[in-house]
Amino acid sequence: MRVYEAVVTEFAEGLEMYSYACFAFSVLPEHVIRDAFAARDVKMDGKRVKRNTEAVLGAKVQLYTPFSVELPIVYEDDRILLINKPPSISCCEDEYGGVTVLSLLTERAGGAYVPRLCHRLDHWTSGLLLLCKDDESEQILLEAFKNRALEKIYQCLVRGEMRPKADTKTAFLIKDAEQARVRIVTHETPGALPIATKYETLDFDGEISRLRVTLLTGRTHQIRAHLSFLSHPILGDDKYGDRALNKRMKTWVEKLCATELTLHVGGALSYLDNRHFEIDPPF
Repeated sequence: MRVYEAVVTEFAEGLEMYSYACFAFSVLPEHVIRDAFAARDVKMDGKRVKRNTEAVLGAKVQLYTPFSVELPIVYEDDRILLINKPPSISCCEDEYGGVTVLSLLTERAGGAYVPRLCHRLDHWTSGLLLLCKDDESEQILLEAFKNRALEKIYQCLVRGEMRPKADTKTAFLIKDAEQARVRIVTHETPGALPIATKYETLDFDGEISRLRVTLLTGRTHQIRAHLSFLSHPILGDDKYGDRALNKRMKTWVEKLCATELTLHVGGALSYLDNRHFEIDPPF
């Protein structure tokens, strides 16, 4: 029997336990969460709870299940770890205090090393996520990401037909930390950062386009917000997307995946220079 743990945050206080479990353990299939409640295998501070029990601030929630989550490993050596992140889990602690990529990989490491994130993907964005295992590798990779020395390419599904079929679009991005979102403007504005997004159309079915997108700048929510600004929101995106379209298409998971990564890092990791990794998107 596997146990998954979460700690109720102020943000989640008062949620019914079933809803809280779906958020905190979002990497688990919903039927696994349902089965755990049916078997009375969900506890809060050591006491079994029902679906409608309210989450208490600071309480430890434990869900017991025979189901085991295994994050797909794309590449691993003594210094780095490259995974294929599912589209249903945060990289690090979020507002629900639940299971994360870091918590799962820390458990997997079993004390042999401490996994460290070198960059992040949004909760509902899937794909290639790079981590490292030691201080020197962390410093090298953080510097490489900062200097845009790694090539990151995404695929996504968007509303409508892109015209032209391939282009590089520029704009400015303003981050609103309080609202946890960004907005795009066409002209330089105080606090705005320049962005550049390159895309090419891989397919168009008459309603939805499949794009290959290269980030020439790496800003928060850049792909999602920029494509939405261009009137081509990503399918399944609830924050910047077309909710009516998402509802009609019956999808609430972002169709955005980091599909390609090419390393140019040097130093102690020079053995990885020009290594190219590629996966298929889950859509």
